[in-house]
Amino acid sequence: MRILSSICLLTMLAFTGFSADDAKDALRVKIEKITIEKIELQDVKLSNAIALIKDLCKKSDPEGKGINISFIAPKDDKGKALDPVIKNEINLTNIPLKDLLRYICDETGMNYKVEAFSVVIYPKNMATDKMETRSYPVAPGTVDSIEKEKK
Repeated sequence: MRILSSICLLTMLAFTGFSADDAKDALRVKIEKITIEKIELQDVKLSNAIALIKDLCKKSDPEGKGINISFIAPKDDKGKALDPVIKNEINLTNIPLKDLLRYICDETGMNYKVEAFSVVIYPKNMATDKMETRSYPVAPGTVDSIEKEKK
C-alpha cells in the first residue's frame, strides 16, 4: 500500500505545472547576473577549471547556491575520455559567468548548453539536438520510505 501511495505522490508531483523552460530561463538569468571577481587559469585541466568556477560562482551568487556545472569529456579514437587543458593564459577580473564559460569553451574546443538545472559543457562535435534531459521531482523522504519497505 505504501508503494502505491508513493507512486501516486510522484505522479502528482510530476504534473504540478512546473516547466523545464521556466527553470532554464531562471538559470540563464542567474548566469548573466553572476560576476566572477578574479580568475587566473593557465595549463589547467578543464575539470579542475570547472571545479574552481563552481566555487567562485557560489561565492559570487547572492543566494550562495552557485551554479551546477557538469562536463561531458571528449573521447579519443579508442574511446578513452580526455580532459582538455586550458593552455593559453586566462586572466580576467569582474567577468560575467556567461562570458567566462564562452572563453573556457573556446579555449578547450567545447560548447556549453543551459539545461533546466545545470550548465552542461560538452565537445563541439557531439550532437546535442537529440539529447534530452529529464528530471523527476521526488518528495523528501520518499526514497527512505521505499528502502524501509524493502527491508
